[in-house]
Formats: sequence, structure tokens, C-alpha cells
Amino acid sequence: MEFVEKILDKCMDTGADSAEVFNLNQKNLSLTVREGRLETIQKSTPGGLAVRFFKDNKTAFAHTTDLSDRSVNDMIHKTKNMAAKTEPDEFAILPDPGQYGRDLDIFDDSRVGVSTDEKIAFLVNLEKLAMDYDMLVDKSNGSWCSEVLSDIELLNSNGVKSIYKSSYYSVGISVIASKNGNMFPGEGSVNARHFDDLPPAEKIVDKYVSRALRLVGGTPVSGGDYEIIFTPYVPFSMLWGLSFALNGENALKGTSFLAGKKGEAFADGRLNIYDDAVRPRGVASRPADHEGVPSQNNKLVDKGVLTGFLYDTRTAAKAGGKSTGSSVRYDYNANPEISTSNFYIAPGDDKAEDVIASCKKGIIVEKIHGWGLYSVNGQYSAGINGTLIRNGKRVKPVANVTIAAGPEDFFKGIGAVCDDIAFYDRFSSPTIMIKKMKVGA
Repeated sequence: MEFVEKILDKCMDTGADSAEVFNLNQKNLSLTVREGRLETIQKSTPGGLAVRFFKDNKTAFAHTTDLSDRSVNDMIHKTKNMAAKTEPDEFAILPDPGQYGRDLDIFDDSRVGVSTDEKIAFLVNLEKLAMDYDMLVDKSNGSWCSEVLSDIELLNSNGVKSIYKSSYYSVGISVIASKNGNMFPGEGSVNARHFDDLPPAEKIVDKYVSRALRLVGGTPVSGGDYEIIFTPYVPFSMLWGLSFALNGENALKGTSFLAGKKGEAFADGRLNIYDDAVRPRGVASRPADHEGVPSQNNKLVDKGVLTGFLYDTRTAAKAGGKSTGSSVRYDYNANPEISTSNFYIAPGDDKAEDVIASCKKGIIVEKIHGWGLYSVNGQYSAGINGTLIRNGKRVKPVANVTIAAGPEDFFKGIGAVCDDIAFYDRFSSPTIMIKKMKVGA
């Protein structure tokens, strides 16, 4: 931390009204196994340092991996000169310090002591379990894992000091199921802060390979109105679009279909949406955002009512509010931007099998192709793979069709929110049923 403090002092000595220093160090390991043999191994220690320099309501950003005194001094002077050439922005400010005392248990380095051979053996076994799962599974695209250990230091001239470590583990599988000349992939990954929080290998295989067996050989269905049941496999198609619609910057620009609707019931009362950066061991949890604002659990939709947007410090100032601790840098060399943490639709009381049993004419959606929810107008449209339901019975796999609905039918038409959520990604959702969507071949 002394090194980062010295750089912050240099920024202030160079004439900054305020300044921020962000330092990131990582240790990354990625392994891929295919057909029982190690295919790739990658080790890296990426990282670097970034500075934001504020002067006369003007700001500039620079970064470097060369931490020598000469390089850092040159970067600071160049940043000062860049700031002088930018347009003034009265909202370009830095946050004040807050309380960071919460322990979120997001660092696990237990795998460091595990040999590479043991890690390879784990992936060989994972792939074998997938290939042995069913006789229709006849090709492997491999199994993989990645481990990321991060150290973050963030200081600013207002007194912010955010320093923490985090870990991230990911395990995935990809195989192909074939039937009557048709093929379908069984693939996907699960993620966690602690390796032991990942599902056992058998459950990972069952999760993705069983889906391939259900969906292989899918055919189109006749067009019309269907009940659509979104499984927890496909929350990304909804939540990715919602994350942009709930971005405070987009709301201010008017490029969100939710702009100006705070306090309005835009969805069925079953819908509750959170962005929870303080979930213990959460995949995207953190004690503070990447501006140093203490993290929090933001409830953005309450019983269908829009309660707020996600803000960083600058956008909150423009909106006349407070930062929601939603500033994220995806690398040291990127400016902070508004983004989600653990973003999810809260589980309800319905049971997925009960919802399916009550369905007269519908499709269980398990794979999405295309965008999904469009954040600007709230329209939903995507290609899908799934299973046709008639009178509560699974009839056949479905492929080569699209589903679509406007925001009124989609959000006001939520007919069930189930209780089967699992938190293995930044975006999570239980099974959700929409009463009426258009299906087209």
C-alpha cells in the first residue's frame, strides 16, 4: 500500500485537485483437457496500475505495467496534460470514504497447494463422466477449469482506502449428443469464489449433458401463442438486457425502456430483482466497488415496481442521488463503468414441475440464440431450443423457432416465479413462466 500511497502523493504534488490510484495484481491458471489428455495450460500474472487525475473539473485516465519511478512520473505528467485538454465536467468527482468492515469470505487460495497433475486428473474424470453418461454422447470438445486470484488496492485523495483479495473458480464441460444424424451440445460452466462451493463433478455433468439428451433432434412447432417456461439455464437472455435498462446512465440518456418509470409497476407483482454485491461468497461480491464506494444490496424491482437504478459516483451526481456502489473495472487498463454484481431475480414460491403440469400448450426453454431482451424498448425476441408441452406432458424437443413479446406481455404476463434458483454465475434466476409469447418458425 505504501507504493500506491506514494503515487497518489505524486499526483497531488503534480497539481491535481483530486486523484485516484488503482492497482491490480492477479495470478491466473487455465487448464483444458480433451480426449483424456491435457490440451492447453496457461499461467499468467497480469496486472497493472491506473491513475485518474482531476483538475479544474477536468479529468484524464492513464495506466501502465511499468512501475519504475521514471515510468510512473511520465504517466502522471502525461495524464495532467491530457486532463488540461478535456472538456470540464462538473460531475467528475470522487467519492468520500465509507465503512468497509464486512467480511464477505470471497478469497480462497486452497487450490494453490494442489498439484497441476491432480487438477488435470479432475478434468480427465469430469470428461470421462460426461462421455460415459449415455450412449448418445459420442464426441468431446473438452473439459476445462480456470483459477484467478486477485489483489486490489484503490486509494483516492479524499481518503478512500479499499484493499482486498478475491478468488474465482470456473469449471466447464462440452460434449456432443447425436441421434438419427442430429447433434446437440451438452456444454456449460459453473463458477464460485470457493472451489468447494462448486457442484460435484457428477452434478456438473448431469446438469449439461442431460440437457443435450433432452434437446437433440429438435424440430419446429406451428406458430402462435404459447406459454413459455424459462428454465434457470437461460437467465442471461433476460437479465443482460435488464442490466442495461437498469443502468442509471442509460436511464438519464433515455436509452432504457424503464427511463422515467421509477415508482411505477411495470411488471407482475411476482417480480423482484436484486443486485447484491454483499452476498457472502457471491461470484461477484466485493467489499467496495471499483471507485471505493462500500458495496450494498440494491433492490431494483419490488413486487413489480421499479424502485431505482444502478449508479456510479458521477452518474449519481447527475441524477441528484447517491452511488449504489456499482462501479466496475474489468481490468486495470479500463475506466470504471456502471455494471452489475450478483444480479438476480428473486425466487418465488412456485414449483417448476407444478408449473409444467398445469401448462396446456407451451415450451420449456433451455437454450437461447440471439439477443433476448432489448433494453431500449423492452421487446423480447430470441431463437430457442426447448421442449414442447401439451396438457402438462413433455411431447418432443423443439428447435428452429423464435419467441417474441412486447414489454407489456412479457413483464405483466409473468405467471409463475419458481423456487429453484442456484447462484453459479453473475446472472441468476429461478424458473419463470410467461403466460403468452408469440412463437414463429
